[in-house]
Amino acid sequence: MLNTIHRQVVVVGAGAAGLTAAISAARNGAETLLIEYQGYLGGISSTLAWIGFHDQDYRQVVKGLPYEFIQRMWAAGQASPFELDIKCSSIISINNHYWKILAMQMVQEAGVQLMLHTQVVETLREGDRITGVIVEHKSGRQKITADVVIDCTGDGDVAARGGVAWEKGRTADGLVQAPTLVFRLGGLDRSEFIEGCKDPEINYREWIHPYPDLWEKTMKRIDQMQVIITGGFAGLMEKARLAGDYDVPQTRLVGVKTHQPDQFLVVSTRVLGLDPTSVESMTDAYTRLYQQVPDLMRFFKNWMPGGKETYLMEIAPMMGVRESRRIMGDYVLSANDIVNGREFDDVIALGGYHIDIHRPSGTWVDSKNVQTYDIPYRCLIAGDVEGLMMAGKCLSATHEGVASTRVIPICMAQGQAVGTAAALAVKAKKSPRDIDIRQLQNTLIDQGAELRQTLGGPDYEAIERIGQLPKDEPPTTGDADQASQTAQAWIK
Repeated sequence: MLNTIHRQVVVVGAGAAGLTAAISAARNGAETLLIEYQGYLGGISSTLAWIGFHDQDYRQVVKGLPYEFIQRMWAAGQASPFELDIKCSSIISINNHYWKILAMQMVQEAGVQLMLHTQVVETLREGDRITGVIVEHKSGRQKITADVVIDCTGDGDVAARGGVAWEKGRTADGLVQAPTLVFRLGGLDRSEFIEGCKDPEINYREWIHPYPDLWEKTMKRIDQMQVIITGGFAGLMEKARLAGDYDVPQTRLVGVKTHQPDQFLVVSTRVLGLDPTSVESMTDAYTRLYQQVPDLMRFFKNWMPGGKETYLMEIAPMMGVRESRRIMGDYVLSANDIVNGREFDDVIALGGYHIDIHRPSGTWVDSKNVQTYDIPYRCLIAGDVEGLMMAGKCLSATHEGVASTRVIPICMAQGQAVGTAAALAVKAKKSPRDIDIRQLQNTLIDQGAELRQTLGGPDYEAIERIGQLPKDEPPTTGDADQASQTAQAWIK
């Protein structure tokens, strides 16, 4: 007989979405258990700068609990101000290790029960209802039942093990976005780096290069920018490749000059053909990505402006998987919904980040600019079953849809919504599908979430100072290019 416990709400996965889901459920009165297979909280949010709080009119579309996290990091001096950005809308650079401490503190303050180094191995299902999970941990195997289970695994593991419908990858061939293993460099000379960015021949940011007025606005600001996003340096990377200094299937330097003066987050490792649901594929991916780190370090030392004295500070403890299983829910959020800024009666969160597809079969990215869009509650309710919700990159969306909703603040906003909904369902003794949507929306608004009630119009001062990209930009290059078609670029 398995040791069995019951909790009102069980959240599986303590990344950006799971963390906010658990805290919100507990704050709203539910007895909540948060299960995580790592020994820390935050998942990929503890390795990156955060993009996605604002829309392309520079309005803050994510508030509530995610913004509370930021405010507490500001109060402790552990994060940069928001740096508004012409392509990504905004970015905030944080002390990632302090964020792990704060996340643990806020979970404890909310009264969430934690279960770390714990892996879900089976989903419990009775008819059309998900009733809990079976886990393995240091103490052995354990059965955990729940009134509501929330899948925040990022891979839809709970749903898949429970027989719930899911999809993965793009429609044509099932390939998912290319993953990345992020690492941090120290020793960057900020002044030399910025001087390099000012050289139009180097082209540090391809999005703005075709527009002289936007380039001029950026150059006026760049010396004062605390956080600088890169997406370029293609010419230097090609020279390094021809010189034998660089052999990574990525043709642009994607990364972030953080608010720490000499530090740079490198987001340019890349493999193609990942199946994030296969242990063989994941293992092969990690092996290849680690092998790319020395190449990129060599590029920084030999080719990058300001990079001569750079050194490796840390490698992220987990690979950034941008796309995995997407659980099919009561509604599937599409690219059309996002590009056209669709509004829904059951809105529970907003998004404004561009559709950002790291090419599944090439280098660089495909992108579409968007209008501020609603995420409907129905995208967070698993279809054809009761008792299961989801948030984060496994929400109910298309391949293109999740390419916008996957970023950290938007995942956090989803998490706040599902955690709050789960607590309301427990109180009302209802399935999450049957709760009063107006009560959920009012509760979220009372707790600081933005559902358009205070959004207002575009920030014209920011638009004048920073500029805006046209809605329809020229297509980017990189699909099935030479750098991405080598044997070492693709997982076996």
